[in-house]
Amino acid sequence: MHITKEEIRQRQEYLRYTMAEMDVDALCVGASAQIDTRGIFRYLINYYLPVFEEYLVIPRRGPVVLFTHDGCGADYAKAFGVVDETRLIPEGEYAADPAACVVSFLNDIGCKTAGTAWGRGISASFCLSFQSRLGGNIKTKDFAAVLDRMRMLKSPAEIALIKEAVKLNESVLERYLGNIAAGGSELDAVSDASYYALQSGAEDLYWMTSSAKVPAPGFLAASRARPRRWRPGDYHYVVLEHSCRGGYFSEITQLVSFGRPKDEYVEAYRAVTAAQKAAAGAIRPGVPVSWLADAAQNVLAEYGYCHKEDGPSPCIGHSQGLDAWEPPRISGDERITIRPGMRFNIHPAVTLPDGAKITSCLSYLSTESEAELLSALPGEIVVI
Repeated sequence: MHITKEEIRQRQEYLRYTMAEMDVDALCVGASAQIDTRGIFRYLINYYLPVFEEYLVIPRRGPVVLFTHDGCGADYAKAFGVVDETRLIPEGEYAADPAACVVSFLNDIGCKTAGTAWGRGISASFCLSFQSRLGGNIKTKDFAAVLDRMRMLKSPAEIALIKEAVKLNESVLERYLGNIAAGGSELDAVSDASYYALQSGAEDLYWMTSSAKVPAPGFLAASRARPRRWRPGDYHYVVLEHSCRGGYFSEITQLVSFGRPKDEYVEAYRAVTAAQKAAAGAIRPGVPVSWLADAAQNVLAEYGYCHKEDGPSPCIGHSQGLDAWEPPRISGDERITIRPGMRFNIHPAVTLPDGAKITSCLSYLSTESEAELLSALPGEIVVI
């Protein structure tokens, strides 16, 4: 399943309408291949960026042009049919002067003001090249907030893909948990569940895993460096953040205990899940996102894990879609107002005196009246 050509063309036309309002002649954006900086291309031209940074120009009038690293990318972009023209970035310019071909195109179409979105998937190398090439001929205006606002509000088709991603990650978690047993290998479980995920339609896989006598999320790379087998008394964290067909991500965090977990961990988990529910209960149109973080912080304070007067509530989550991390941040200083169609991953956490970090992640969607729960996890520490 993919977003239709018609919907993507509508996004391009909305941007052109906004360009006219802001007196911008062309929008210049770029993307790199990380799972948190690739989504802008998928959103605007349904293009899966393979490896190298590439660039896109949407003029207020005229063809949508993609500047690709090689001919394979150009052919792939043409196949879907929402890019009007592709141009190869000259090999000698890619590393030394990556914006040269883009700025040359802007000059050719008579661009006087270019919209940019620095910090949204584009490298410092391109930005420096772009600024040096502009001279005094072309002015720039920041378009990042416009793009952020567009992408925060998920369309019905996007919501359907997000729900598909949630189901995919839940099924992969079920497969993964089926491989967990004392004496088993963390890496073997990841390998089996990864194969299952790919067979089930996953596009990008992101795992975090850790196993120790004190629970704390960790990187899979550390598990590769120190391969071990699970033992009684271990705690294990697994974080899945895989994308489904169409490129939309979901996120799951699950804590596993080999044997009866410590009472203080169970109590902390209870506090975290109560904080999640409180934050979800604050999701409704017209209120600032900060209310979600404040609601969670109030619950954790009631449980004795923090103090209300500690300052602005810390970040307890974020949005997600075509990038694994998208704005808004769910924090006490986030003033963006909630609207229907916004997606939230809520994962408050507490840290205990022994260093244990207790957390969980659930996904929600803002509707016309309240929050719709997207995840369906065990809701407690899984005991093996």
